[in-house]
Amino acid sequence: MKAEKIKKIDWKPKWDGGAPMPKIYNGDFKTYLTYVVADWDEESITEFKTLEHDGYEEYFAMVSFEGKTFKFGIANDEVFSGLPNYEQGIEWAQIVQNSKWIEELKQINKVHPYFDESKWENRNHYLLTFKDEILEIVATGYEIEIFRTSSKRIAQEVVERINE
Repeated sequence: MKAEKIKKIDWKPKWDGGAPMPKIYNGDFKTYLTYVVADWDEESITEFKTLEHDGYEEYFAMVSFEGKTFKFGIANDEVFSGLPNYEQGIEWAQIVQNSKWIEELKQINKVHPYFDESKWENRNHYLLTFKDEILEIVATGYEIEIFRTSSKRIAQEVVERINE
């Protein structure tokens, strides 16, 4: 197997560096991530939706990943240097090419009588580094929407989508 390689993603909008408040929600076929958009990156927001609420409002990003296998927590920014592939420049958002984790998942699934290797060809291993958490997720893609609302209301929106 080839060595893992980190490929940076031009991720917009960026999350707040101090208190991004990332939250993960997992449904049947999708995983949702929400985070507070960095106030210094609000100029990258070209459109957003407003959700009615009765609290303090901020810009939130809602990312819907086409996949449900993830790891969250793992490490904070003080120990990122202990991460595999750190020497390649881990920061913000990236894809782990030649992912050992995807290979491990494929090996687990190969015992299924209807295993189809071609279904694994379009899966990516995403790695997002926040201040106090890391999100790693295997997914075929993602979509980012921006909302101007409260933290309570963005959570309600995600739960409504999961339960549709």
